[in-house]
Amino acid sequence: MMKLTTRGAALLGTLALSGSLAVSAQVTPSSATPNLAAPTRTAPVPAPTTAAPDNSVPIGGYTLVSLTQNGQTTSLGSLAPRPTISFDGKRVTGFTGCNTFGGSYVARREVLRFGALAITRKACPDYIDGLEADYLKLLRGVKGFELLGTPGAQTLRLLSGSNDRLVFAQASGTGEVATGGIRSSVDGTWTLKELPAGAAPSADARPIGFTLRGFTISGFDGCNTFSGNANTSSGRLSFAGPVVSTLIACPPGVATLSPLLSAGAAATVQGKTLTLTGEGGVVWMFTRP
Repeated sequence: MMKLTTRGAALLGTLALSGSLAVSAQVTPSSATPNLAAPTRTAPVPAPTTAAPDNSVPIGGYTLVSLTQNGQTTSLGSLAPRPTISFDGKRVTGFTGCNTFGGSYVARREVLRFGALAITRKACPDYIDGLEADYLKLLRGVKGFELLGTPGAQTLRLLSGSNDRLVFAQASGTGEVATGGIRSSVDGTWTLKELPAGAAPSADARPIGFTLRGFTISGFDGCNTFSGNANTSSGRLSFAGPVVSTLIACPPGVATLSPLLSAGAAATVQGKTLTLTGEGGVVWMFTRP
């Protein structure tokens, strides 16, 4: 067996240490999307006990609370329709208070970029028109985000430019942290379990129900098939924008789902049961596999 002198042992130790430093200095190529540089932020970094994990991104629906532009913060009143935004992992859709919009986005850690946003061109009242213009302007300039709080009570801040921002509150039942591809609790395929009281069943043998994937909804309402976008903000489910539908006339008194979704309904999920409660307390119950 070869003996090491004191000097030789020290030399080997030095080489081993140098080797470990060399290994630790190696940089693994990043899988990040090109040109996604972290934005400059002036807001303090949230405390780890309340902030979402660094690799989380917003998923689900959020409702606008306030916007800050050129140092001026505007808080939304209760009378004006609240703008919303929703994320499904690949596409973003939302409501400006008058029109609906949609497009692509990329989010990673604290960086968020929107692609071109397509928007409907409905004429808006003057008191909404200015808010819509500011909302869309800030959205198009978004470079990053902050996601604070715990699932169910999150605050989403979209950072636009150096100081402008949009602040959203998480819609009930949505907006879960997407560390494992979580979606809105209403996502999935739902089949009618129980007709509303007093409603007559359809003569059509097809089951009444719908499939919701992010912001895309399609299904059979008892008389007609339909497809379009959906809004899941504020714990409600409704159509968002134009809906493509067949035009079969329904007999009076027959239960049809489309009017409920057009008006909007409170949505509650318990296990595999979805309860939609419409105007006047009319209850529709659905189940999923």
